[in-house]
Amino acid sequence: MKLSADAKLGILTVICMLVNAVAFKNILHIQPDILTGYGPFWVLLIYVISKDYMKESDRNPLYWGVAIIFVTLATIILYAFF
Repeated sequence: MKLSADAKLGILTVICMLVNAVAFKNILHIQPDILTGYGPFWVLLIYVISKDYMKESDRNPLYWGVAIIFVTLATIILYAFF
């Protein structure tokens, strides 16, 4: 069974949100607001809504996966230092 690109990005988003939750609760001991706490989900939502309107080159799931990982790491780093 081969997974579609949307399913792969969904799984990556869930993993990144779990990493966010563990990092915020157990390592940083803070409660983020809803905008940054669900950052990877917002990137996935933008992808799902806009994928029909994008060019084929912009629809590459690799770019969107990197964006999801970047948002996850950026929120953790920003909350850790600021």
